[in-house]
Amino acid sequence: MRWTDGIKMAPAALEARFGLGLPFKLLLSLTDRCNCRCTHCGIWKRRHGDELTPQEIDSLLSNWKGLKWVDLTGGEPTMRPDILELADIVTAHSKGWSFLHFATNGLRPKVAFDFAQKLAQPVGPSVVVTVSIDGPRELHDSMRGVKGAFDLAIETAGSLQQIPGVEVYIGTTVTGSNIEHLEETQAAIGSAMSGFRVQDWHINLMTRSKHFFGNMDLKPLSKDQVTSAIATVLKLRPTTLKPFSIIERLFLQNLLLYTKTGKAPVPCEALRASIFVGPTGDVYPCHILGPNLGNLRDFGMDIAGLLGNSKGRLKQDCNDCWTPCEAYPTMFSHPLATVVSSLKSLR
Repeated sequence: MRWTDGIKMAPAALEARFGLGLPFKLLLSLTDRCNCRCTHCGIWKRRHGDELTPQEIDSLLSNWKGLKWVDLTGGEPTMRPDILELADIVTAHSKGWSFLHFATNGLRPKVAFDFAQKLAQPVGPSVVVTVSIDGPRELHDSMRGVKGAFDLAIETAGSLQQIPGVEVYIGTTVTGSNIEHLEETQAAIGSAMSGFRVQDWHINLMTRSKHFFGNMDLKPLSKDQVTSAIATVLKLRPTTLKPFSIIERLFLQNLLLYTKTGKAPVPCEALRASIFVGPTGDVYPCHILGPNLGNLRDFGMDIAGLLGNSKGRLKQDCNDCWTPCEAYPTMFSHPLATVVSSLKSLR
């Protein structure tokens, strides 16, 4: 991410704050297919449904005015047999975007490389890929349910680093299984991955979601566990002037405040700044929160038409959270409030 990316997003973020226009960030789950068997996620247990076709995704992006930030997720995106066709469609629309991201478990290094290489255009958004690694080798393989998963993820991250214009981050989902092993995880990644820097390590707390993760049966992390995890990561992360480094630190400090109060430190902008679209076209305010606002296929893949009667349905159901997918665009919409609330966490 470049400083200029944030500047380009500023007008859209300001519009979102006042409920003008469409959300500037799309979190699009491409598939429920997954080649991992993670203990903290139930997506892999589902049968993948009638996924949006490349042509439907093309229509969705064509109809979306003011889109600046696209986040592609799954399941495992590289499991779609048409993933490279989807890359061509995404890049055809991405010239005016600021930021393009996808997440991968790294089990298909060649496909992930080819996908990222197609997404990285000389004139286009910053392209960022997050490769998931949840622990040292044995722990990661156990949590992901795949022997050799750690080594494949390292291979994938290393190959992606060779693509000009692609930034690579390692993402760790903190659960009850690895919360006592964060320092070991960071050390194991650093030992196995050439050029790894701690500031390129992103953590995300395990969250529960019925319509996305399908893991409502899991016990959430306790307040003490969360506080301990954040303290460990803040201790390990150096402070740099790179945009992502600053944003990540602000996110973590606000997460600490959220843990203390149980309230989002900045008013959430889900449905105004960001929105979640599932693999079959169902639309939700975010990846955590219901209700289902409708299916894009019923509106000719026109997000504006679907949202026309939906924007008043969020606040009555929101139970407050602070997860990166929605917190980051919220922070862009409320930069001053984000800084002020992060300072409160230090008290």
